[in-house]
Amino acid sequence: MNYFHSMIEHLLYTTDTGVAELLQIITVQPTFQTCRTKPKLLTRVGQVVPEDSIVLLHYIGYVSNFHEPFDVTYLQGRRPKSFRLGIGDLLLGLEVAILTMRYGENARIILSPKYAYREMGCPPRIPPNATIVFDVHLVSYYPSTNSRLCDEGENDLNKFQTNLKIVKKLHYEGNECFKTNKINKAVVKYEKAKELLHLTGCNNDQEEIEMFKYLDKLYSNLSICYLKICVFNKVCRMGSEAMRYSGKYSKNNVKLWFNWGKALRLLKDFTEGKKKLQRALKLEPENESIHYELQRLETDRTFHYRIKSLNTFKNNTVNDNNKRLPSEFWQVFDTIINEFVDGTDEILTVALNNNSDDIELAKCKVNLLDLQFQQNENVDSHCFTIKKKL
Repeated sequence: MNYFHSMIEHLLYTTDTGVAELLQIITVQPTFQTCRTKPKLLTRVGQVVPEDSIVLLHYIGYVSNFHEPFDVTYLQGRRPKSFRLGIGDLLLGLEVAILTMRYGENARIILSPKYAYREMGCPPRIPPNATIVFDVHLVSYYPSTNSRLCDEGENDLNKFQTNLKIVKKLHYEGNECFKTNKINKAVVKYEKAKELLHLTGCNNDQEEIEMFKYLDKLYSNLSICYLKICVFNKVCRMGSEAMRYSGKYSKNNVKLWFNWGKALRLLKDFTEGKKKLQRALKLEPENESIHYELQRLETDRTFHYRIKSLNTFKNNTVNDNNKRLPSEFWQVFDTIINEFVDGTDEILTVALNNNSDDIELAKCKVNLLDLQFQQNENVDSHCFTIKKKL
């Protein structure tokens, strides 16, 4: 029996608390946190954190109704703090709550005294019987087996350089996979390198600079890979994480801003996509690819809203889903598909309804032009991805 299970059983036994009450006492509210607005609900995606994982967190901890926090990881550097679950590194209530979270999620976690600092508190900053609130950003999580590289030689002053060599090797292998179009294998290599950098501590400012530079490269490479395999939300996540953890260098990375803007266009978020592309253009005003992408964005915006005017997708009801698209829609669809075939773009997303006959008709039109047609879970449910075959 691991630490987590034994502590849960101990608390349930010693406090006469049932599982239902445990879930009521430990409250998790998914949020999107900004500096000047109240938290907004955030859709949670991906697998929940497995037990016995290593989690990378940023958090702000404070006593309920107190304005001043007692613990802020953001003040301890850009890098998230790493914790191994199941060994008592975190408050039990916080660990239970984290086990309900998903990759990249923000959440407000409210702990009753029983599952925080109990009746003793933690003087002088935490009074007895205090309700504790944590605003948590789960940056990522990894299998505990990944800690071996960081645990070995933990007191070794050369640990960073040792792990950096492994990172460089993984980065090189990822590049080789990318060159041979083994994109998914490249993603695995780049992600492992990123994990290791996040788990490795720095001894001085020079090591921190090296870490930021390599994180910038890895986030940039991952954004390209995720764009190629049409996982557009992860392209955006790579951009967001890069600004948070390697922003000193990533804010001047044209490739990162460009991929981020393109992914947002494909997600039909034209306003934010344009902002990201304009950041890229500011860095390289003469870059023809950026100018083309901005033109492509405006064309897509016009096409998308024209499509929406022909099929409003009202309330996602059965009747709306079964309603056939008008002939005017298919005229616009044929035009944009033929332009796509003749153009240089590799990916296009198109809004349809959920009528099976219309979806089959779209597939036939796409297949006749030797294109690939797929529904992407990371795009709006009415959007489908069309790709050129390699």
